[in-house]
Amino acid sequence: MSNNMSMLHRVLGIAALLIPVAAQGQVVDQYFPALGTGAGELSEEPAQIRATQSYQPLGARWGPLSIQADGTETIGYASNVDLLPQVRHSSASIETQGHLGVVAMFEHDNQAHADISVDDTRYPSRSLQNRTTWNASIGATHHFGRDVLGAAFTHLSLVQTPTESGALILVGRIPYNLDDGRVSYLLQTRGRLSFIPELNVQHYYFGNPPVTDSASPPQSQGYRNRVIVNEGFTARYELLKNSHLLFIARGTEIQYEQSNPGYPARNSNGFSVLGGFDSNEASPITFRAVVGYQLRNYSAQLYGRITSPIAEASLRWAPTRLTSAVISVTHGIEDSAFESVVGYTNTQARVTVTHAFSRNIVFGVHGEVSSAAYPATSSALVGTPIYQPAHDQNMYGFGINGTIYLNRHISLTLSYDYSSQSAYLGPMFPVHYIMGGVHFAL
Repeated sequence: MSNNMSMLHRVLGIAALLIPVAAQGQVVDQYFPALGTGAGELSEEPAQIRATQSYQPLGARWGPLSIQADGTETIGYASNVDLLPQVRHSSASIETQGHLGVVAMFEHDNQAHADISVDDTRYPSRSLQNRTTWNASIGATHHFGRDVLGAAFTHLSLVQTPTESGALILVGRIPYNLDDGRVSYLLQTRGRLSFIPELNVQHYYFGNPPVTDSASPPQSQGYRNRVIVNEGFTARYELLKNSHLLFIARGTEIQYEQSNPGYPARNSNGFSVLGGFDSNEASPITFRAVVGYQLRNYSAQLYGRITSPIAEASLRWAPTRLTSAVISVTHGIEDSAFESVVGYTNTQARVTVTHAFSRNIVFGVHGEVSSAAYPATSSALVGTPIYQPAHDQNMYGFGINGTIYLNRHISLTLSYDYSSQSAYLGPMFPVHYIMGGVHFAL
C-alpha cells in the first residue's frame, strides 16, 4: 500500500502527458473526484507503472513520509496560440513545469497528502499569450473503525481560453482562481449498506484579460465571481467485494457576488438524482457509471429553468500488464459564464490507450470529443445584449505521445496533438501542437 502511494504523483505526472494540450470543455473537472466518492482519497497506480517499476523514480522517504519532486522542460510549436478562427498566430513554445508531492501513511490506513504544481508557458512570437498557472492541494482521510472521515482543499490558478465552453471570445486569456473545499464521511453499517454525506464549496474569482492593441480597455470580469455550494448524499449497496450499487442525490446553490449592470442576476438553485454501479474488482475490466436527472432553476424569471440528463461513466480495460484502455463520458448542466450565456449542457467523451513497449518505453494515444449545447433564452430578451440563441459549440481531437526512461531520474517525451474546435457562435478551426522535452525526477 505504501509503495503504491509513494508513486502517486509520478502516476499523475504520466497521466498528465495523455491530456491534450488543446483546451478542453471544462478543464477543472480533471482536478476533482467523481460523483459519490469520498474526499481526501488517493489514486491508485496503473498497471503500466508496475510493469516499468525498475525505471520509476524512488523519491525520498523519511518514516511515514514519501516525497516526490519532478520537473519538465519542453520545446515545441503551436499553430494557433490565440485559439481564435480569424487571424491565426503560430509560435514556438517553451514550457517549464515543476511539481512537489508529499504523502504520509499512518496506522490503520490513515493518510495525509499535499501537492503543488507550477506550469509556465512562453510564446516567443506571441508574448501576449504567455502564462503561468499553478495549483495546490491538501487532503487527508482518518478511519474511525470502519467509518472514514475525508477532507480536501484545492486552489487552482488557471487561465480561460476562447475555446472552452461558455468562455468569452477575447484575444487575451482570462486569468481566474478557484478555491475548492470538500468534506465527506463514509458511514458503514453492519450489513452491505454504507452512506456518504458530503459538502463541497467552490469559489470562482476572475481577473481581467490583458491589455491588447484595442482602443477600449478590457472589461472587468468581477461579475463572473460566484460561490457554488453542493450538498451530496450517496447510498451504496455492496453486491460483491468493492463493487456497489449507487444512489446519489445532490443539491446545488449558485450565488453571484455581483450582477453585470443592467442585467438580471443569474443566481440559481438546482438538484440532481442519479443511480448506477461502481465495480472496483481486481480484474482486467473495471467500470463505473451513474445516470440521472438534473434541474437548474434561475432566480430571474427571464432565465427560467434548464433540465437535462446527467451522467458520469468510465471503463478501464487492462488486457495485459503492459496495455490499458480507459473510456470516460460525462454529461450535465454547466454554470453561467458571461452575459450572453446563462446555462448550458456539456457533453465530453474521451478514450486513452497506453502501452508499455518495454520496461523503459511507454506509448500513448488518446481521442476526445465534446459538445456544449446552449438553449435559447426567453423571446422577451431578443434584441438585448443578453439574448442567447440556440447554438452548439463542438470540439474533437486526438494525440499521440511517447516516453523513454533513460534511468530512474531522466526521461524523454515527445507528443503531437490535433484538435478541431470552435469558440462560442464561431466556426470550427484546426490547432496543431508538437512538443518534445526532458523530464527530471527525484
